[in-house]
Amino acid sequence: MAFTLKGKKLSGEEVEALFSELRALLVSQSAARFEEAVNRGYVYHVCNQSTVVTQAGLSATTPALTIANRVGSGKIVKIWYAGCVGLVAAVAGAAVYACLGGGAGAAAVTETTAATVRNAKTGDTTAPPGVACLAVATLPAAPVAIALLGAQLTGAITTIPVVAPFGRWFDGALNIRANYNFTIQTSTATTLFCDYIFEVQDE
Repeated sequence: MAFTLKGKKLSGEEVEALFSELRALLVSQSAARFEEAVNRGYVYHVCNQSTVVTQAGLSATTPALTIANRVGSGKIVKIWYAGCVGLVAAVAGAAVYACLGGGAGAAAVTETTAATVRNAKTGDTTAPPGVACLAVATLPAAPVAIALLGAQLTGAITTIPVVAPFGRWFDGALNIRANYNFTIQTSTATTLFCDYIFEVQDE
């Protein structure tokens, strides 16, 4: 026999928790996947507004799109999604990497050109405190590849009517701590547009 556990919120509203005959909690989806996090006001979107020409291999000098968590920010950046798309054929086949760089004692990222960031809740363009999103930047050293996002090949792009972005949902499983940076890079020089969805939390 199924059973119900009842209680009250602080407001006095009655709530119910439903259990099955095997004592499993029955849960129904009552909100969008990331609605609670977006409603807290600390989720952001950022995207290249023009292409970036990447270097062949992991590079400190031409990251396609950088999230730099500044020294002493007191923040943690949680990556939800990282993706990209290329509009020209690669000169040679290119692996596309999500990369993590920086660390304790590393020099700061050189912040050359800020990227436009949008808050997922309010839509405003105020950058998250302590965190830089950069269309042009120089990293203190070449980063380390931590995930494959896809591959760009040499076939003529004009033969394909639609090119979908490729990327990965990290779902917050990757934390960028103070003085670390996150970028997308490629094994072979190519051109990319990149986009990220991320959340900023206090340490």
